[in-house]
Order: sequence, then C-alpha cells, then structure tokens
Amino acid sequence: MKPGWVTVVLLTGMMLPVQAAVNAKLRTFVVNPIYSALISFGVGTSLLVVLASAMAWAGWAGHLRGAVSAPWWAWVGGALGAVFVTMAILAVPRIGAAGYSVAIITGQLIGALILDHYGWLGLAQQPLTWSRLLGAVLLLVAVWLIQR
Repeated sequence: MKPGWVTVVLLTGMMLPVQAAVNAKLRTFVVNPIYSALISFGVGTSLLVVLASAMAWAGWAGHLRGAVSAPWWAWVGGALGAVFVTMAILAVPRIGAAGYSVAIITGQLIGALILDHYGWLGLAQQPLTWSRLLGAVLLLVAVWLIQR
C-alpha cells in the first residue's frame, strides 16, 4: 500500500460531498440544475485555464494536439463529469450528503471492479476475487444502512 497517495485520495474524496452540497445550494439560487452544473464547470474550467497557462509559462506545457490521436472514448470524461455533477445537484437535497456519498462510492467501486476484471479502457486486468466482491457487497449493505 502507498499511504501517501491513499491519504491524498481520501482527503480528495472528502471534497466530493462538499462539492455536491455546494452545487445543490447554488441550484436553490439559479433554480435549474443544469445552470448550477454549468456554473460549476465554468469555474472549474477557469481554474484549469489559469493552471495550464502557469504550467506553460513555467515550461511544463504538455501536448494538447496529442488529444486528436486519442480514442473516441477518451473524450467523454467531461460529459461523464457533467452527468456526475448534475446527479449530485439533484440527489443531495433528497437523500443527503451521506446517502449520496455512499451510493456514489458504491457505484464507483462496482464500475471499477468491472473495468479491472475485464481490463477495459486500457487498464491492467485484475480478476474479480471473493475479497473484492465482498467489499462491494459490504458497501451495498452500507447504502442500505445509511438510507434506513
């Protein structure tokens, strides 16, 4: 295990319910969930433009032109993010931050287990083991417990 990376990812994961709650609150002011998601993505895009500009200025540019060589499915991340953010805006007021978080994490794990098992999207193949399956089942139990 790599404790440094695990810690950073855990802390980053703690931001997801905050993001969901913030975007849901924004919706109460703009009414439309798509407007709330649009504002969220606009702010995120602005930050990324500033960061990319700073990195280019520092000589760490990257290769944006290389994106045209990427497979079609490598381009859908933004669309998936839009669905993710919009669903959070709609779900958090109804099932709460904890209910949303445990359900979204469970869905992420189930999806990740499928991707790993088949080695889809260029991932190294990692077979579905009983312990991995038990982890998913325990998260499904957590969804049920949190929603009770």
